[in-house]
Amino acid sequence: MSKPNHPHSIKTILTFAIAFVSISFTLLISAILYSQFSSTIRENATVSTREIVRQVNANLNYYTNDILTIAGYARDLSKQTNELSRTEIERRLSSIVDSRQDIVCLLLFDLEGNVLLSTTDAPRRDATEIAKQTWFTRALGGEGNFYFTGPHVQQLFTSSYPWVITYSQQISYTNEEGELSQGLLLIDMNFRTVSELSQSAKLGATGYVYFIDNNGKIVYHPYQQLINSNLFNEDLDSAQEYIFGTFTNTFEGRQRLVIIDTVNNARWRIVGVAFMDELMAGLDQYTTVMLIVLGFCIVITIILARTVSAYISRPIRELDRLMNSVERGDFSAPPTVGGNQEVAALSQTFAVMVKRIRQLMDDIVTSQEMKRKFELDALQAKINPHFLYNTLDSVVWMAEQNDTEGVITMITALAKLFRISISKGRDIITLAEELEHVRNYLIIQQIRYQDKFEFSITMEEGMENLPTIKLIIQPIVENAIYHGIKYLQEMGHIDIKVFKRKPGAVVIEVRDNGVGMDEQKLATILSFDGYHPKGVGIGVRNVHQRIQLYYGSDYGLELSSELDVGTLVRLVIPEQSPIQPIKVVQS
Repeated sequence: MSKPNHPHSIKTILTFAIAFVSISFTLLISAILYSQFSSTIRENATVSTREIVRQVNANLNYYTNDILTIAGYARDLSKQTNELSRTEIERRLSSIVDSRQDIVCLLLFDLEGNVLLSTTDAPRRDATEIAKQTWFTRALGGEGNFYFTGPHVQQLFTSSYPWVITYSQQISYTNEEGELSQGLLLIDMNFRTVSELSQSAKLGATGYVYFIDNNGKIVYHPYQQLINSNLFNEDLDSAQEYIFGTFTNTFEGRQRLVIIDTVNNARWRIVGVAFMDELMAGLDQYTTVMLIVLGFCIVITIILARTVSAYISRPIRELDRLMNSVERGDFSAPPTVGGNQEVAALSQTFAVMVKRIRQLMDDIVTSQEMKRKFELDALQAKINPHFLYNTLDSVVWMAEQNDTEGVITMITALAKLFRISISKGRDIITLAEELEHVRNYLIIQQIRYQDKFEFSITMEEGMENLPTIKLIIQPIVENAIYHGIKYLQEMGHIDIKVFKRKPGAVVIEVRDNGVGMDEQKLATILSFDGYHPKGVGIGVRNVHQRIQLYYGSDYGLELSSELDVGTLVRLVIPEQSPIQPIKVVQS
């Protein structure tokens, strides 16, 4: 009976359901936590970067205010020319320049470009050339108007060309006549302070801060030399679009967070650049930890799901195993399965059913064995009278011939044969007794057939008391005489050998030199599908069935035959513990 093919077991369905719900919930929680944490990290990184840029802006405003303070001090001194000498004013201004490493020089010009006050004695260009420079022209237009230039090469001196940032402002001063006149104050600054402000801003491992003027040109950049050498590029176009604010973009393959703020006094813009992969490094670590924890949770979930599903499905699988065992014919033990109430009740019902089936099967087996035994006993009863009739007929014939010695021999052999056949009702006798039985049978047949054949019986030493079911050799010998040797013209031979075959098997070999059988007839006997028309195979089939009935299907007869050569029959029975032979009382 074939079982239905179910695509999935209960354990698989339960495991999948529990794991799916648990893992889905875990993934949902993980996704929410990841989204919240990612948003928090991004927001904190933006706020932190913005605060750094604002701090730089505040410091730069503080610096520009300091420059404005110096300019105001210089403006006040320039109005006191009637009270202080030019030399004193220049001395005071020089002391300020000498005390500041970031200020290159401080000068006062009239509106035609002539120098009125100076903190340096370096030779200067003509007044007309000075008045044409940008820092000069952009500061004109009214008193108090000031201007911060971008970085440029100062064209003020003829012997040096410093790279500076220039502060210029139109101011009032007292001329030699004691009247107020308009002039232009210049303060040249190097990049020391601006560079320190930029380098102090730490925006991740490789982030930086740079400054641009209102025209979008770089005032200061920490990688200015690389930019000048075309080894580094800056995204000035994006920075030019914003006066202040925050935005993200991708430049040269890296996503950047850009913060822009405006410097009030100088009208510059501070641009802070931070790289998202560095700012979000904490997120990467969090992601790694979360993936490890998530993987661990998934593994634990699957293990728990399998454990729970196994616990639930185990009684059902055990009951299924017992049912399969019963289906294969194993009724050795009543199936009892624990577990929940439903499975336990089903198991008890199935156990009662199996017990009842086993009882019915035992009854059927017992009935069949008894029936088979009765059939074999009936068959044996049919064979024995026929043999007795033929033997007595031979005795009568010898008596008529006055062969007293032959009559005595035959009657004696017949008596011994029947004593062993009866054997006090036992079915098991020793090998020695079985061979004695067949020896007497052969003696009788040898007399009947007037020495048409001769025989030999040999047995390995120590096998005399091994047990066997009785009367299993005589039918084979009878078959050899009636269907083999009987038709020979020459002397027949029947050889009987008993020996052990490893492991644990006893072989009784009966060989004759009769006419033999062809393959078709031999196959009919071996398959036990029917009887030969002349009766060949009745005794063979009887012996084979008796052996298998007592010892099982692993034992029985092995036949081989060849026409005009003879037949070999091997009876294979198990080797068992020796028994005591039957004591025959002579009458």
